[in-house]
Amino acid sequence: MSVNSLTFEQSSAFLMDMYKEATGQESSVQVVDTATFTSVATTLLQLGYDPIINSITQVLNKSIYSIRPYSQKFRSINVDEEKWGSIVRKINYIDSDLDETDDRLSLVDGESIDPYVVKKPKVVQTNFYGATQYQDHITIFRDQLDSAMRDAGEFGRFMAGVMQNIADKLAQIAEGEARGLLANFICGKAVADSDNYINVLQAYYDETGVELTPANMYNEENYGPFIRWFYSFINTLTDFMSERSFKYHMNITGKEIPRHTPAQFMRAFMSASVVNKTASEVLAVTFNPDKLKMIDWEKVSYWQNINDPYSVKTKPAYLKVSDGTIVESEDAVTVSNLIGVIFDEEALGMTRRSTWTAASPFNPRGGFYNIFYHFTQSTWNDFTENGVVLYAGDVVTE
Repeated sequence: MSVNSLTFEQSSAFLMDMYKEATGQESSVQVVDTATFTSVATTLLQLGYDPIINSITQVLNKSIYSIRPYSQKFRSINVDEEKWGSIVRKINYIDSDLDETDDRLSLVDGESIDPYVVKKPKVVQTNFYGATQYQDHITIFRDQLDSAMRDAGEFGRFMAGVMQNIADKLAQIAEGEARGLLANFICGKAVADSDNYINVLQAYYDETGVELTPANMYNEENYGPFIRWFYSFINTLTDFMSERSFKYHMNITGKEIPRHTPAQFMRAFMSASVVNKTASEVLAVTFNPDKLKMIDWEKVSYWQNINDPYSVKTKPAYLKVSDGTIVESEDAVTVSNLIGVIFDEEALGMTRRSTWTAASPFNPRGGFYNIFYHFTQSTWNDFTENGVVLYAGDVVTE
């Protein structure tokens, strides 16, 4: 079931799929059913008995608490709960036709003209429904901690490590959802918005006559000229996206919405392979590297699976332009050699709310208590907002 409904869903299966891909437990990119957790704009209302002893040896001489804070990637698409609550409606404004004749040119003596002809504003409302609920918990034992810790100070450091590990895991959960959210947007546009799905190698060939492939684009003799063209291409593209038009987003038939995305509302993610190679082999030998500066962007080390960093593979949910409803793909869409994605800040995002933590009473029979963590996550794609995907490989539907 999609989250495009008035229900909350348990999404542990999706969560574990994304977690395994993110941490490299899967050797290649797997099909992820992003339609089950991504809300898309629609016009319709509608461990064993004793894990402590198993993981911490009895104190002999010195304990090392191996933990460090983890910084979540894709933080730029997080938005606040106040703007994006459980159910959100977006009011979009449609241009009316400029089809009136100036009445001043046809005034007749003795006749009046009606200044009260009604011309209603045209709007279309899109709606975002649903969220996913998550729960996790950890068990804290009493006697085992007494035997594993020498004093209150060690116990405090141990518990600080436990709490930090949970915070790191929750940060990576949010990051995994962000990867799935981006993958749904990327694959959804591949299926339903091909005009804004740009093969940069084909565009480079069309403009320069130089034919490159994913296999040789990074060669030393090819990459410098290509990336200088690419940066110019990106700057021109983002200039066009700042113009008010119907071009860079999907439009509902008969309810076309004009959009424009000024630079301050534009977001971009770029593959690390392009960013790093540009920094080391192009900017390093460019007299004025500021000339190659693009819009603000975030580097992506991998899009979905750390073992296959520049591919995504999902069964996406996307907008059906004929009537504004949602299509949930039955086929897997694979995109390889992703370069980047540029989008309006309202085209996709995620927010976490209803976050709370509570401990159970102490269990005197088992000698432990549990700490529970709960939160609700909302994610969405709005294909009626500007967005362009750049790639250098293939798009395969199967």
